Amino acid sequence: MAYWIKLVLSGAIAAASAAELVFAVNTQPLSRAINVFTAGRLIQTAAYVTAIRLHYYEQTRARKPSGTLLLYWLATIAMQLVVLRTDRGTGYMSHKDSSAVWMARYIELFSVLALFCAELWPRKSVDYVLPEDGDENIVSSSRFGVRAPVEDANIFSQLTFSWLSPLLKLGRQKQLTEDDLWELPASCAPASVTEIFDTHWQHELMHREHRTPSLLRALWKTVGTPYALGGVFKLIQDLLLLTKPILLSQLIGFVASYATDAPQPMSFGYFYAGSMLVLQIIQSVVLHQYFYANNTTGLQIRSSLTAAIFKKALRLSNETRQEYTTGSIVTLNSVDIDRISEQMKHKDKRATMIDEALTGVKVIKLYAWERSFLSKIQHVR
Repeated sequence: MAYWIKLVLSGAIAAASAAELVFAVNTQPLSRAINVFTAGRLIQTAAYVTAIRLHYYEQTRARKPSGTLLLYWLATIAMQLVVLRTDRGTGYMSHKDSSAVWMARYIELFSVLALFCAELWPRKSVDYVLPEDGDENIVSSSRFGVRAPVEDANIFSQLTFSWLSPLLKLGRQKQLTEDDLWELPASCAPASVTEIFDTHWQHELMHREHRTPSLLRALWKTVGTPYALGGVFKLIQDLLLLTKPILLSQLIGFVASYATDAPQPMSFGYFYAGSMLVLQIIQSVVLHQYFYANNTTGLQIRSSLTAAIFKKALRLSNETRQEYTTGSIVTLNSVDIDRISEQMKHKDKRATMIDEALTGVKVIKLYAWERSFLSKIQHVR
């Protein structure tokens, strides 16, 4: 049902955009009809028609909403509001024939709003089973606690971790048991992670004649992309952290200007305050995405190394077994691999201390605590 609603709304949006394009062409001479407005409206209409096709592919070939479509409809809503506000303020369409255009624009705007809300509405897994899934998957996908909801969550749910809300709500109602937990996502499942790591490790062994096999290189090829993405999130968070003092300085200057004869416009104050709020929200989002990527990478590395050590232990010859006892192998799996996970935690602690130092740099300078904080950061490093 939701699929057909999306198609109807997408068709209404495309029809409204096409009607506005036809009106713009018919109300002007042919020499003036081809301009930036009509060209832009033509491209936008083509984009709306393409979105109808994408919604079809989303329904038949994907389990979760398309992040591209969600961001596109959100940007369309923002742009439509700006265009409506500009046209109202400038009187661009004040002649008598503009009522049809206004109607088309309002139909387009409200249809986009409804489509965006429909795209955000949680889906039932049983309604979105792929054609290659069997009857068993249809039954199990509707059970709570089987498939990890993060795999079906849209981009906004992943950024805000709202996919975790059902488990938190259940944990508030009762004590959680193993049956209440979800399966690991496919990206963290030991079988899939181990298979990818084995492929890269075998590639390292095949080229041992030209270079020494590198465990670090194999791990980077296995989990390097999500780990680098986490680094990008951390870089964004650090840049936003350095931007806040600049906005705060501008806000203080705005307040101080009202003690002079030339106060700044009130809109400047709203802009500075709103920007600080938005930056704080974005900073919190990207920081938690960094922590999530960091912990996920640690889990994948641990699974890969544990499986590799276990497989190697099964292939040991009798002579080699004399050198490596069962206790040493267990130690490798339990202690040494845990140290890698602990290393990731220390990295988080170091990043947190640096953030605290940057945030409170004024206080640190005031009380001359530079050496103390530097020694603590160096100790964690």
